[in-house]
Amino acid sequence: MKVTQILKTLMAGLVFFFSWASFCYGENLTVSVLDVGQADAILIEHAGKRVLIDSGEQKDQAMEILKKKGINSFDLVVATHPHADHIGGMQNILTNFNVKVYMDNGFPHTTKQYDDLMTVAEQKVAAGMRYMTGRQGQRLNFGPDAHFEVLWPTDEGLKNTRSDINANSVVLKLIHGNNCFLFTGDAEAETEQAILPLVDKCQVYKVSHHGSPHSSIPELLDKIQPDYALISCGLANKHGHPGQTTLASFNARNTKYYRTDWQGEITVVSDGDHISVTTEKNLTQEDLPCININYASEADFSVLKGVGGKTTEAVMQVRAKHPGPFRSVDEFIQALPEQPAKRLNKLRDYLSVSCPNDGYGTLGLSAPAPAPVQAAPSAPLVQAAVPAAPAPVAPSAPAAAAGQLVNINTADVNALAAMPGMGMGKAQKAIDDRNANGLFKSCKDLQRVNGIGKKTVDKLLSVCTVAE
Repeated sequence: MKVTQILKTLMAGLVFFFSWASFCYGENLTVSVLDVGQADAILIEHAGKRVLIDSGEQKDQAMEILKKKGINSFDLVVATHPHADHIGGMQNILTNFNVKVYMDNGFPHTTKQYDDLMTVAEQKVAAGMRYMTGRQGQRLNFGPDAHFEVLWPTDEGLKNTRSDINANSVVLKLIHGNNCFLFTGDAEAETEQAILPLVDKCQVYKVSHHGSPHSSIPELLDKIQPDYALISCGLANKHGHPGQTTLASFNARNTKYYRTDWQGEITVVSDGDHISVTTEKNLTQEDLPCININYASEADFSVLKGVGGKTTEAVMQVRAKHPGPFRSVDEFIQALPEQPAKRLNKLRDYLSVSCPNDGYGTLGLSAPAPAPVQAAPSAPLVQAAVPAAPAPVAPSAPAAAAGQLVNINTADVNALAAMPGMGMGKAQKAIDDRNANGLFKSCKDLQRVNGIGKKTVDKLLSVCTVAE
């Protein structure tokens, strides 16, 4: 850890109280779970003060979202633990915002990303920022009628868990009037067990570890009895978060859950007595990626995060050998070798034997199902085998012919996907960016989209336009 020994000595055991005078007693408190994919970044605002918990994984993403909200300073920034999906954007936060206090769990980590972050933190401390290690028992006032309590970690922390880094996340409880919020980072089952004596009814629960099955233990949920659960996760992520067991636990307790992969940014407003929740968008099942397991191409399957060539090759081989279409996702997964089955089982929400729009997958890359083979009259009737998915054909919105341009401000996802170098994944990101940030000013403006670089843009310039 790069924080100097002098700094450690000065800050050891410090319980820093925010002495914020305010004439805004009774003001609403707002919690915004930012849509940063398979990562965490949470903005909390009250009585003119701001707190940020974690910073997402991408270097610029959280910073850009916060700048668009007109934010330029924080009273407190918390790094719950040093995994990339929580501190990936933290250097930019410390560098580009005025931060009064920076808190982390005080446990060193070995990555260059963490070392670089702590170098920046040291520089900011030298310039006047205060650093503190989060420790159980600390209380931080947040305006006249709200306060944070640090529930974890202790000085010793947890050891020999499935992930000690996750298990020693900074866990915060926020009280606003009669309302309680619980922020858990990537806390593991052992962490949740350890904080049970420190929690009671908490209306809002920021779900541990993106909804992982290794967290959100029944004992914690029974103790806090959350009305609302907030899950920060990426669409079709390779971990399969949130886990089905986690969602089942919420359903069993009548806890209404929200997830950023389906609903975008989640905003919770507390007036001290009541809570309201709004979301940026509200996707239905039909809006989500849908892969028809019987007819989707390798390109369709590879849109799912973490699904590579070995998995798609196994899918095609199993499908070619199977006597007829699979009747269910379960039957399909059971027929796969162990590793592809494990991977796709985590992504089963996006697999189907009957996708909504055309019956063959909403991604628009696969050819229709082959016509059933008719048996000769004298031959016994047998079920025709489903061949391996045919080679992808042109999507429903074909690539532009010579001299025909695609307007990237009006084209649908299939038309964008058909452009040179794009594909469905980049096309969907372009549409998401267009919806969130407005029309593209030029074709080169596509480079503002995460995952679309100059090489891609150079390939498509010949068929691209923004002109009506």
